[in-house]
Amino acid sequence: MSLSKTLVGALLVAVAGGCSHEQKPQPRTPPVAAAPAPARRSPPPAPPPAEEVAAAPAKGDDAIFFDFDSSLIKTDARPVLQQVAETVRRTDRQVRIEGNCDELGTVEYNLALGEHRARAAKDYLVHLGVPSGHIATVSYGSQKPKFDGHDDEARAKNRRDDLVIR
Repeated sequence: MSLSKTLVGALLVAVAGGCSHEQKPQPRTPPVAAAPAPARRSPPPAPPPAEEVAAAPAKGDDAIFFDFDSSLIKTDARPVLQQVAETVRRTDRQVRIEGNCDELGTVEYNLALGEHRARAAKDYLVHLGVPSGHIATVSYGSQKPKFDGHDDEARAKNRRDDLVIR
């Protein structure tokens, strides 16, 4: 027992001795408000090689298609966008990008997704050198389906941007 009392006494001296030092107050720096993180946007994909562009002539009314719940520009859409960009630049015409969705989801969600799809195509065209002022965007959500049906095939065809050159 005397050994335990000695250990307890030593611990008390160590603890008390550790607290006896006066600590200097550290200067406080005002908290810095964290800046909001910038929206992460990936740059538009690189334009396709010229041989791909030649294989996709612009008809004046073209469409590009999207995966379910996505606004990412797919590889097969690049030649269409490249041809539209060349036509608009060469002729100084305007293009209207109409964002569309399938029937799944709420009206509000589909309108927002259609807008995201139209803006993704606009960003890609601007990246290809089309002046932003020559591009208008509109979202129809699921209100203007081109393809009838309630199956996966019809829905996939309605997830699109229509590119209307005026």
